[in-house]
Amino acid sequence: MKLSLPRVSIRPSLLVLTTALSLAAPAALAIPMTFGGILSGANEVPANSSPGAGSVAVVLDPTAQTIQIIASFFGLTTTDTAAHIHCCAPLGTNAGVATTLPAFLGFPLGVTQGTYLSPVFSLLDSTFYNPAFVTAEGGTIPLAEAALVAGIEAGQSYFNIHTVMFSGGEIRSQLFALGAVGVPGPTAGAGLSGLLAACGALLMLARRRQKAT
Repeated sequence: MKLSLPRVSIRPSLLVLTTALSLAAPAALAIPMTFGGILSGANEVPANSSPGAGSVAVVLDPTAQTIQIIASFFGLTTTDTAAHIHCCAPLGTNAGVATTLPAFLGFPLGVTQGTYLSPVFSLLDSTFYNPAFVTAEGGTIPLAEAALVAGIEAGQSYFNIHTVMFSGGEIRSQLFALGAVGVPGPTAGAGLSGLLAACGALLMLARRRQKAT
């Protein structure tokens, strides 16, 4: 079934993001839990004045034991060097890197703007994790998986993009359940169209916020 998107004026990065999502849709899509938010320097701890911004959505399916990351970013001060999920610590604090270093497979590095649609990663794949996180969570992949899923569900994880100028992280977002960040979020039965709406709204909101600063 062909997905029909509303006619709106969108920038190329949003078009790339939505097109990639459409092409990657599996034939039978379970109802996942989707988390995400707006990437900004203000969300770093401590905050910075980076003009960079973006959006991220993390699609988590604990039943299938899979995770997928969708991101778009622009306006970084210098080229990016790393991108990953940190876990597990309360909002407003820093946590260790939970996922593979320096970045997810295929994430665009050495650029100041880009879009990313990850493969569907297995949460049972040891290469998905930072070995230090596995060790800290008990030394086994099932324990690391349980900790990461619990951290994301509890709002104690964040997505972070690091750059040459900001080696500790230039823009980041706590991973909130979409629908709790002031934009449309996927609901039960919304499927791909709900995810597209949420990701598109996040990216447009990020661009509006950047223009307002």
